[in-house]
Amino acid sequence: MTFIESLKGLVTTLTSMLVFIGAIEIIAPDNKMKKYIKFILGLILITVILNPILNFISNGEENILSTLSKYERSISNEEVYKENINVFNNKKNDNEAIKNTFIENFNKNSDKLLKDKFKNMTFKSEVECDVDFNSMSYDIKKLKIGINDNKVKKIEIGIERDNKREDSDEYEEVVDFISDELEISKEKIEIYELEG
Repeated sequence: MTFIESLKGLVTTLTSMLVFIGAIEIIAPDNKMKKYIKFILGLILITVILNPILNFISNGEENILSTLSKYERSISNEEVYKENINVFNNKKNDNEAIKNTFIENFNKNSDKLLKDKFKNMTFKSEVECDVDFNSMSYDIKKLKIGINDNKVKKIEIGIERDNKREDSDEYEEVVDFISDELEISKEKIEIYELEG
């Protein structure tokens, strides 16, 4: 029972009692007995007024607690919903951060592998890949490897040499090595010369 319904019941009961008391006072004779009748009717009126107050006090605690628990549930459901949205967004951001970390580590590892094998060169790897965290797999679309030959190149004037041929042989060796080590097809590996 809501507060409005309780108030409506109280008003109806009070109105009925006042009409009843008025009718009794009109009918009652004018003698000593009328004092006692008014006293009894006053006690009945006080009882009618106090009854809803006592009901509210005795059941009111339960009503207040049930209403508060309903509000708590609705608020906690809202908070759970917001928390679920935040978890989803955080998970999405976490997946993006994990993917970036994976790519960064992959690049460092491939640079280290190449540096260990070809000590006279400097490498910079850039991988483009898709990472699926559900199946814990990755698909490499392209691996770009920048190469800088640390050797001092001899400058020869007037003599034409096939430097491109020597470079392409070394680059081909790098492609073969990284393809075998990382199990990537050679078509996905792109070599370019680093500046400096």
